[in-house]
Amino acid sequence: MRVARRLFLSFVVAAGAIVVLALLAAGALLVALSLRGETRLAPQLLAIGVVLLVALGGVALVARGFARRHAALHARLLAATEAVGAREPVPLDETAPFEVAQGLRNLARIADARERTERSRRTWLVAIAEEMRVPVEALVAAAEAEGASEARLQPVVRLARIVEDLRAVALADLGRLPVALVPTDPGALMRNAGFVAQPLADKAGVALELAPRAASGGLPRWDGAQIEQLLGALIEHSLRYTPRGGRILLGAEPRGGAWELTVDDSAPGVDIDLAQQLFEPFYRAADLPEESLTHLSLAFATAQAIVEAHHGRIEASRSPLGGLRVAVVLPGEPPVA
Repeated sequence: MRVARRLFLSFVVAAGAIVVLALLAAGALLVALSLRGETRLAPQLLAIGVVLLVALGGVALVARGFARRHAALHARLLAATEAVGAREPVPLDETAPFEVAQGLRNLARIADARERTERSRRTWLVAIAEEMRVPVEALVAAAEAEGASEARLQPVVRLARIVEDLRAVALADLGRLPVALVPTDPGALMRNAGFVAQPLADKAGVALELAPRAASGGLPRWDGAQIEQLLGALIEHSLRYTPRGGRILLGAEPRGGAWELTVDDSAPGVDIDLAQQLFEPFYRAADLPEESLTHLSLAFATAQAIVEAHHGRIEASRSPLGGLRVAVVLPGEPPVA
């Protein structure tokens, strides 16, 4: 109601200024008459002053009603824009003045068009990822059956991983990422992810290590395949930014009723100031000269989608190794939707 207060104060100040000026003029006239010994008009002047004060009160009441009525229109528009921002139905008011009612209808149409576009985008993204899975899996199977070399097989395997990452992000965007919760060994997941990524690490000249685990925290209930996919995406991202001779350290530690999975890499890493942007799909930092801005990376978006499906959280910070640390905290027993 800030608009109402401003309008009310504006009206009252304006009316009050007029009344004060009138009272000052009447007082000056009354003083002048008193000095001349004429007191016949004194009662009339006092009566005029009382009338002016009463009029000021009436003006204040009228101004208050007018200000509230005018501010109500602003409140409706504010509520409509907040609904658009929150992706909620826009409240319409056909009893409002024509311009306001038409503005609300226009906002509703804009919100509806945006929602249809977003829904179509998400649906098409899932459909594309699903359609790509079959031929890509066939390519991988054919390459393996032919005994293709590691150099020939690696691009096909990478394409398969990109398709899986794209599918995970698209399904999470629709709120339909399936999660099969079963007792899972975090240490085994770390070892498996490291084993899969070891050829890439060897080729890049990067040491891929597992941090020793201090204690056992029992077996959490996770979707093991998804957590391995998450770890693989994070390791692959670190490999792109860790120079030859660097290190990547994988850790898994129990934290009360949760587990913390960490992926640390050595300097230079990614600028921490850009950490929030790392979780946007297709974001790609180009700190290294050989990196291309057009190279699409779904690593952090995939990780975030899987973490959210497990009701956990993911954070990027400075690593003790000098590069980037990505910490994933997952509850041991994620709630079942």
